[in-house]
This record gives sequence, C-alpha cells and structure tokens, in this order.
Amino acid sequence: MNPDAARYQAVLIGASLGGAEALQVLLGGLHTDLPAPIVVAQHLGPGVSHLPTILNRVSRHPVLWAEDGQVTAPGHVYLCPGRTLVRLEPDGTLTVQPKPGRSSLGQVDDLFCAAATSLGPQVLALVLTGLGSDGTAGAVAVRQAGGTVIVQDEHTATAFGMPSAVITAGAADLVLPLGELPDLLDRVVGCGRPVPTPGVRASEAMFAAGGRVGRLMSTLDWGATSLGPVERWPAALRETLAVVLASPVPMDLMWGPDLLQLYNDAYSDIIRERHPEALGRSVYRVWPDAEATFGPVLRQVLDTGTAVRLVDQPFVVNRSGHLEEVFATVAYSPVRHEGEVAGVLATLVETTDQVRDARRLATLHRLAATARQANDTTSDQEVCEWLMRALTANSQDVPFALVYLVEGRGARAHLAASTGLAADSPALDPLVTPGRPSVWPLHACLREAAPQVVEDLDTRFPDLVSGTWAEPPHTAVVLPVGPVRDGVPAALLVLGVNSHAPLDEGYHRFFDLVTERVAATLAAARTHREQQRQVTALGELNRAKTTFFANISHEFRTPLTLLLLPLEEQLTALPPEHLDTARIAHRNALRLLRLVNTLLAFAELEEGRGTPSFEDVDDLAALTEELAEVFRPAVERAGLRLVTDCPPLGRQVRLDPGMWQTVVLNLLSNALKHTFTGSITVALRAQRGHVELAVTDTGTGIDAAEIPHLFTRFHRIEGARARSREGSGIGLALVRQLVSWHHGSVRVRSVPGTGSTFTVWVPFVRARHEHDRPARVQADTSARARQAFAEEAESWLASDSYLVDDHAPRPGPRAGVLVVDDNADMRNYLRHLLQDSYDVHTASTGEEALDRLDHHRVDLIISDVVLPHLDGVRLIEHVRADPALRGTPIILLTALGTRPQTVRGLAGGAHDYLVKPFAAKELLARVEAQLALRRVRTAAAERPAT
Repeated sequence: MNPDAARYQAVLIGASLGGAEALQVLLGGLHTDLPAPIVVAQHLGPGVSHLPTILNRVSRHPVLWAEDGQVTAPGHVYLCPGRTLVRLEPDGTLTVQPKPGRSSLGQVDDLFCAAATSLGPQVLALVLTGLGSDGTAGAVAVRQAGGTVIVQDEHTATAFGMPSAVITAGAADLVLPLGELPDLLDRVVGCGRPVPTPGVRASEAMFAAGGRVGRLMSTLDWGATSLGPVERWPAALRETLAVVLASPVPMDLMWGPDLLQLYNDAYSDIIRERHPEALGRSVYRVWPDAEATFGPVLRQVLDTGTAVRLVDQPFVVNRSGHLEEVFATVAYSPVRHEGEVAGVLATLVETTDQVRDARRLATLHRLAATARQANDTTSDQEVCEWLMRALTANSQDVPFALVYLVEGRGARAHLAASTGLAADSPALDPLVTPGRPSVWPLHACLREAAPQVVEDLDTRFPDLVSGTWAEPPHTAVVLPVGPVRDGVPAALLVLGVNSHAPLDEGYHRFFDLVTERVAATLAAARTHREQQRQVTALGELNRAKTTFFANISHEFRTPLTLLLLPLEEQLTALPPEHLDTARIAHRNALRLLRLVNTLLAFAELEEGRGTPSFEDVDDLAALTEELAEVFRPAVERAGLRLVTDCPPLGRQVRLDPGMWQTVVLNLLSNALKHTFTGSITVALRAQRGHVELAVTDTGTGIDAAEIPHLFTRFHRIEGARARSREGSGIGLALVRQLVSWHHGSVRVRSVPGTGSTFTVWVPFVRARHEHDRPARVQADTSARARQAFAEEAESWLASDSYLVDDHAPRPGPRAGVLVVDDNADMRNYLRHLLQDSYDVHTASTGEEALDRLDHHRVDLIISDVVLPHLDGVRLIEHVRADPALRGTPIILLTALGTRPQTVRGLAGGAHDYLVKPFAAKELLARVEAQLALRRVRTAAAERPAT
C-alpha cells in the first residue's frame, strides 16, 4: 500500500501495568507490514532495558528506542524511554526530552496530544492495559482532531484503569479484546480499511450482500470522495443504499450536492461501458447531457421534495463498444437526511424492448392500413409508393427502404419506390440487369431467393445520410418478397438498420413481418385489380343482360296485347264447349304479361333508369285492403282465411302507388303459394315516422339458413313445399328493391312448420326533390295486373275437370295414359287433347302419380321434369324399380330444352323427350307411337318360343 495514500500516518500506543505482555501479543500478532510508524509510550518499570529485545523476538517490525531528532520510518516500532517527554512532529521526526520531575506519569497524554496537533485525523491511538487515567486527555485530543481511538476491553486488560478512563470520557471509538487488536491494525493500517465500528460492520455486511457492485464498493477509498469514510456515512445513506444493493430492479442513488452515484448490479447492466467509472462520480460528469435531459427533473425533486415519474425515457449507452438507444421508465424519489432532501433515488424499469415492439407494431399496422388504400391503385408502382409512405413514419427502425419490382422471370428489376434517402443518393440504384452490377447484392438475392446482410455501408456509401441519428446506418438487409415462383421472387426489399440498435433476432423477425406485409399488399392489390376488371366485365355483361330483358320485355308486350285483346273478345262470344281452352289461353297470357312486367320493372331498377313517381296517398289503408281483396277468392277456395287489419292511418303517405301494389301483391302471392292450412293476415299500422305493413301466414315457414338469401334475385329454396314450382324467382328481390327506393326496409321472421311474417317499413314523408317525378318505373297499376295475380293464384287451385269416369261404359278397350304436371292448366289441356282416344288420369306431383299407378291401369306416362319434391327423373326411377310397371313407356315434358337435360332424361329411362312449347299433333303422334311400340313388345314377350 502506498504510504502517501494511507489513512493513518502514525500509530500511537499507551500502556502501563501489564503493558509489556500486551505489547508482545499485539506486535507478535501482526501479519502485514504496516505503512506507518508505531510509537509506544509505556510506564516502564524494572528490566525495561531488555524490552526491545523481548519484543523483537515476536515482532515482524523492528523495535528500537526513540531518540531525539530521529526520523520515523514506516513499519518500525519506537519505544519512548522512561521519564521522558516524546513528541511526534509533523515532519515525522521524534523529539525526546527529559520529563520534569523524572516521572513517567502523563507521558501517554503528552505523546497523544502532540501527535493530534501534528497529524490531526491521521492518528490512530491505542490505549492498552494500565492503572490510572494517563492517556485520557490525549485520547480526547485525538478524537477532537479527527483521529481514531481504540481501547482494550476490561476482560483482557491486566489493569483496566487507563482504558476505563478513556471510555468514561467518551473518547473511545471502539473497544476490543487484546486478541483482536493485531487484526484491527492489519485491517485499518495495513490494508487501509475503515475501523470496524458497528456502523462500518453494518456497511460491510451491506456491501457483501450487494453483488458485484457491492463488493467493488467495499474496496473503494470513500474517504477520498465528498461522501467521506463509510463509517461516517449518515444512517439514511446507508439504509437507502442497502435497499438499492439488495434490489433486483435497476436503482441509482445520487447523494450529496454533487449527486454522486451509488447503484446496484441491475443498473450496471444497463449502463454497461460506463461502469465502474460511474461509481462514486457525479451524475453530471458521467452523463454529459444530463443537465439538458433529466437535470431539470433532479432539481425539481431536490427543490420540492416530491417524486417524479418519467415514462419511456431515451438514453444512449455504450454497449460492447457500440452506442445503443435504451428506454426506461424512471421514478425519481427524494431521500431525506435530518429533514432535508440529501439525495435522489432513481428506480428504473427498462422498456427498450417494449418501446421497440410498440414502434414496430405500429409500423405493421400502418402497412396493413396501406393494404386497404392500395386497393384503389392502378399499378404496382403506386402500391410500392404507398408502402414506402407507411415506412417513413418509423425512421428509427427503418432509416431507409427501397423496393424493386422483378420483371421478366428475374431478368431485371427496377426501383419502384424508396424512402429515407436523398434523390441523388448513390444508394438508389434505378435498374438492375444481369449485365449491370448493382450497389446492392440484388443478384445474389434473386439467385438464392434468400436474405442478404450488408454490413459495410460506411465504405459503400461514405457520405450516406439517413435515419434519426447523426451516425448513419452501418448495416442493411436485402430481402426477397414473395410469392417466389420458379425460384424468382416477385420483388426485392432493401431495409436499413438503426445505427443505435443491434441487428438481433427481434430485428430480423420485424423485417420478416415487413416483408410478408409488403408481399401480401402487392398480392392483394393485384388480386383486387383483377377482381375489379372482372367486376367491370361482369357489370357490363349484367347491363347487357338487363338491357336485353328490358328490350325483350318491351317486344313481348305488343304480341301479348294482340293475344289478350282477341281472347277477351272471344270469351264473350264463344259457345260453351270452346270456353275452357279459351280461358286457359287467356289466363296464361295474363300470367306471361305479369312476368314480362316484373322483368321490365326489375331491369329498369337495376339499370337505375327508373325512379319512383311519388304521390301523397290519402288513404293507404283502403288501397292496401283493396289489393288484399284481389286474393280473397283464391284464399277462400284454398280453405284458408284472409284477415285484413288495416285501420285508417289518419295521415297521408308519400309513395308510388304502383310500386306499393307490386309489393303487396307479391307478398300475398308468396304467402298463398306456401300456405296450406290456417290463415293469411294483412296488417297495416302507423308507427312513429313510418307506416308498417305486415303479411303473416301460417304456412310451411323458412329455414334460418335460407333467410339471408331470400331477397336475392333468382334464388329458390330447394325442396320447399309449394302449390307451384313455377315463377321467375325475382318477386321478393323486386319487393326489396321497390321498398329501398322508398327509403324503407323489409324484414322476414319465420319458424319452419309454423309460418312467416314479412314486414315492410316505409317513411311517411320524404323531402321533396326535383327528381321526385321523373319518367315512371313500369310498375303496372292496371286492373289487368291485379287480374293476372288472381288468375295465377286460381290456377294453383284449379281442380282437374272432365276427369275420366272409369265406371262409364266405353266402346271397346282403350289405353290408359297418366298425365303428371304441377300446372293445372297444362294438365287440363293435355287431358283435353287425349281424352277422345285414351283413358286419361292426372296427377300434380310425383307422389300423387305413384298413387294413381297403384289404383289404375296405365299404359303410358306423360310427366313434366320439374315437379315439387319428387321430380320427373326420380319418378322414372320408382317406375323402373317396380316389376309390374317396368315396361311402361314414359314421355318427359320440360321447359328446359338443353342438351344435358335431354341426355339426363333419356339416360334415366325415358322413352321420349318433348320440349315445351310443342305442337298438339306432335304430342299425339308420339303418344300413339310409344303405345304401338308397347303393344309390339308385349306381343313379342307373349309369343311362345320356337
């Protein structure tokens, strides 16, 4: 140990009775070479001339008599002669003079007082065994000068007078047994450690429990700092530091006017390269920017005594030789001593990972949002520009970025967009081809379809300017952007790396996610553009189809008019025997007219060419009830009850009456078609701001899975029980369209097997606009339209007239023909054609046909293909499975005249296939031909074998 740096410059020992023996134990127990001289004042008795010899035998330090003017040397023991006055001068020399009165009493006090005056706090005084009180005044002087006084305890002292007097005077810093005094000198003088007072021992235990930093603290010379020796530290400092050292949370205790730092292991892990130089140094010297960053907070805590919490505070620390950004949430708390704020305790929770993760997650969210914006782009170039804008907001993690679009199966790549670099930056390589070298390893990335890390940006681009730090990025990563087809990526992405963050696993994972998002956005934009192209094409096709429907519907009206007018004349003039066929023709012409009107109205609404013609309807209840009465004959004929509950609304309703008629009649037609028992209720009510129409039936109901599709045009519910399978499939779609034109809505509630309720809401009043009365939608409000609905409903219920009387006598045997069709008019017309030549039986469903076959002889079956539940093809399967019916010829009728339908019917076992419309003579010829063939087959089967 350097003597100049020693805490004590002299060790003084005072002893009397028993002192010689005590000195032997003390000097003989020393194990270190003390860096200070030892001066002993001993009340010498007989035989004193031999004391140096005795002590030299046990002491590792030379023992000699003190002489006047002698220069003391470290590690030497000087014995004061008896009856002398010995002084230790500031220059380390001894002054030895005869003591007046030739007595040794007071010799210890003289030595201690002189040394206290000369050396002050650099004196360590030991009071050993002895009688009397010599040394007490000297001990007091040493204490007052800042030195240290150690006293031998009473249990090991031969005479306890001198030690006891010092203790009584309050001048003893520490009382120890004689056997511990050598170790004390080795520790305090030899090793320069503090005197092990209770406070020092507690501090040492504290340091020992403080991990690496604590052990380092125990070796430092705190006396050389403004904190002073550890034994003199305030209790508040020691107690707070004990908490700091024992805590697993990073904590930094800043104490005193200079705010010297005392911290723990966890905090040293954060500051890394600044440790251990930061230990015991002012925070302002350790952190040069502290005055401008967290200095104001420290002053606030010191001045006000209130704690302050700062969230996600940024720091720059040197870790492994590289500057790195660090974030922490810091709580600055005051530490008080004697009522005043003496220090600040900073408790840190590092949030670097959380801040980076949040920053990167926000970037990914922005990229995801860009995917929605990119759907409106017209090219991949625009998509890339949007993506670069999203990355611009995070210049910390992505200081710069470039995206190259790959063309020609990897033959070339052009720079589509970039961010974070100046327009003239050499890092912007506009075009990459096989014969042209690139500043980036793009060729390798294309060839391997794997990421490439570039770590020499400072040499590639010496003047690169990018990112938020003064120090530009050193590293970049080139990544392939999927999808990778035939080993060639769709694009290449160059991403710069933060110069103050490590390129660790988390950074790589972030770049991978960015790449995936870029790939997904490019793919989604391309898919969206393709979908838009298809939608445009489909829209054009749909408009062409709608225009065709509109045109053809217009064209149908003229011939339909020329059909209906003559028929209506003939119905009043024909004889009774011809009225049936005329009524069939008239009824189906009306039905065709209704279908044409529906298609035309729907086509105009789809095209947007038609809008409602609004009127102020005074009595909507009367109009609704009038429309419901159109269906009363058919409803009652079906054995159902029609309930109308339409009280006056008491106010006008602004709507298009023709459209309202179409809505009501379609809902009633739908209800009757699917209701077989119970009732149909039409209710109209005034609600707040709206009129509510509800059409409720007790019919078959609708499955919940079908309800979302119910108002979709051309949608049909397969297998649903209905009075007829016929229809355009756009009635409910038209209802919703017409209601929406009135700024209303329609809803259905249904329970299978119980019934359904269709509810329509239409506002009472709409703001009048100039376009309220344009050219009207072709919604037919004539009596003929109502008649068409009524006639069609009646046709569902028409019974088979002119049935063959099986019991009536017939001239000769006649062949039996079964006609199966769910359209009553078609059944009756076919019966009318065939009844003169054949016994005709009819059925409306496949199940009913099987029942007829069980009870009647049938030689030929004529069946429609489209039947409810059991259709025509499945009916054939049942017939062919019955040995008694297997040979019965079957002719299928269908309105679906496509080749696949024909092949399906013939493959299923039909003998013939006839497409509607057909000529009556053709049907009769085919029936006769099939019956003739049946007779030939029967005769051949009955002829005996030869």
